[in-house]
Amino acid sequence: MAIFERRYHQCNENLDDTIVISCIIETAQEVNGHTEYLLRLQRGPLKENCWRLLKRYNDFVTLHKNFIKSGIPLSLPGKRLFGNMRPDFIAERRQALQQYINDILMNPILASSLPAKRFVDPDTYSQSFHDQAVQNALLCLRHDNLWNLGTSLGAIGWRLRKHYFKVTHKPPDSKASNKLVKSSSQTHSQSKHFLASNASNNGGGSGSGTMFSTSIDLNKLEGCELVLEWSEYGPDKYIEEKELTGIFKSVTSLQHPHIESVIYAAHNESGCLTIRKFHKQGSLKDILCMATPKNTFLSKYGNPKGRTALSMKQVANYGKQILEALIFLHSKGFPYGHLHSGNVVIIDDCVKLLDIENYILGVPAFYRPFFVQHSKIHTPEAIDVYCFGHVLFEMAQGYPLQESVVRQISECPESLKNLLESILSRDACRTCLPTLEQLLNHTFFEQHAAGHSQLTNVDDTLKPHFKLTLNAKEMIKQAVQKAESRLRDEQKSVKNQKRIVRVQELMSSEEEKRKTKQKAKLEHKQSKLKQQASLQANNGRISLIATTSGSIPEYADVASGATAGSSSTIIFQRCDTMGATLADTSPDHREPMFKSPPPTPSAYQRSKEASNP
Repeated sequence: MAIFERRYHQCNENLDDTIVISCIIETAQEVNGHTEYLLRLQRGPLKENCWRLLKRYNDFVTLHKNFIKSGIPLSLPGKRLFGNMRPDFIAERRQALQQYINDILMNPILASSLPAKRFVDPDTYSQSFHDQAVQNALLCLRHDNLWNLGTSLGAIGWRLRKHYFKVTHKPPDSKASNKLVKSSSQTHSQSKHFLASNASNNGGGSGSGTMFSTSIDLNKLEGCELVLEWSEYGPDKYIEEKELTGIFKSVTSLQHPHIESVIYAAHNESGCLTIRKFHKQGSLKDILCMATPKNTFLSKYGNPKGRTALSMKQVANYGKQILEALIFLHSKGFPYGHLHSGNVVIIDDCVKLLDIENYILGVPAFYRPFFVQHSKIHTPEAIDVYCFGHVLFEMAQGYPLQESVVRQISECPESLKNLLESILSRDACRTCLPTLEQLLNHTFFEQHAAGHSQLTNVDDTLKPHFKLTLNAKEMIKQAVQKAESRLRDEQKSVKNQKRIVRVQELMSSEEEKRKTKQKAKLEHKQSKLKQQASLQANNGRISLIATTSGSIPEYADVASGATAGSSSTIIFQRCDTMGATLADTSPDHREPMFKSPPPTPSAYQRSKEASNP
């Protein structure tokens, strides 16, 4: 049927999984003895990105089972065996299911999960992302004999297209060791080596790619748990494969006290592979949620059993270190854009940022659904400032901000409150956000983190180092411009959609007012008609009484008129009738209509009558 034909066709470009999907249950219909619900779904604000699906109640039950481990309370309507085909029951269940799916899609954690995506968009998310990740990881690792791919760590992250595996290092063979050469681009004393091998001569296809590995003293990695991360390219990937080679070479040579080093990096036309140290204590978000790092994302952050906030000293120290790392990256022309508490680890009170390569991979940011609502937040620095505000709020309050702006901040020092309001308030998002340098010089850090900086007392071998070629900087600059253009277009669409919704609400309000006014007029008109009908009925009774008795009992008429509910009108009509009767009667034949009582005798008359009986 044409109604079920999908009008939204996935293009060849990579999909942005952070775009909000809305769902409306349009109707319900009986098919082969059971009820099916017609769902209309839309991705983003554009109506052309729309499709329809048929779902049964059992499909909602299956979805609900996947969310039980999250601990988030959801109100799925219960199953009914008898009377489940009655129209009134189907209408009631349809409303309950609509509320249920709204609760899921409005929750960022549930909406970004794979079960929710497969429920609302099975055509796009029915593939096995895990199997594809395993295949690509093996293809990238097969060109050298340095790493053994281990078991999967499961869905410990929020991205659907990013997968985590255990990995172990093994000594390279003689052939691989001969390929190790010292990089001429290094200016610091720490020796690092890069392995560069082009796989295009080994079959091409999906396995072709270029690998780079850093030989950070492998002896130091003994006893350390390593994690391999495979991530697909995102919709903002604008750098060609051959240009990525040089950029990844620079990324693997990056050195900074507050940025986690990349041990190994590889890429092909499908995505990128990186190897880092795995920190058993978990990320900053794991600390705040008191969660186990290797648990699934839903079970860790859906409805955590415990939460904890950091002290003001910790908030200031960690916040200052994050700002120092961001300022360093921007000074090198390398945007970050992916700051959130899950990308921050704390090691001995030292902050380290993770996933610095995400921007050049073009993957969407965690807070993109929030800052896409504010047209003033579109530059890389503004995005990092906005995301920093969310991380600062989460560290201070112990829970994440669930809205794009903050409404009320309590239980924190006045300096921190002013700092958060300068980033997350509605007025700040509408006008202009402060710069990273302005945030670093804020009073809050001067009061609670004065003199705390790990950049002043570092060895020459640990000093910040990150060198990009001029060509790499130009490629990154062009990618930033294209990503900013796409973000602006999306922000315009969201703004236009909000304007349309407001106009529709106003029109709906005016329509309701017009209907209410018409209803009031109709009720008033009906009331007048009833009143006139009542008067006519009373006049008919008066005429009947006058015809049968020959006189008009005025007081009786007035009483009966009062009983009918229109006493005042009848009284005035009777007075008018009486006046007309008196005017038509001649003075000689006029008889008083009301006879006066006889006068009361005076005292003299009473005594005289008593003496003359």
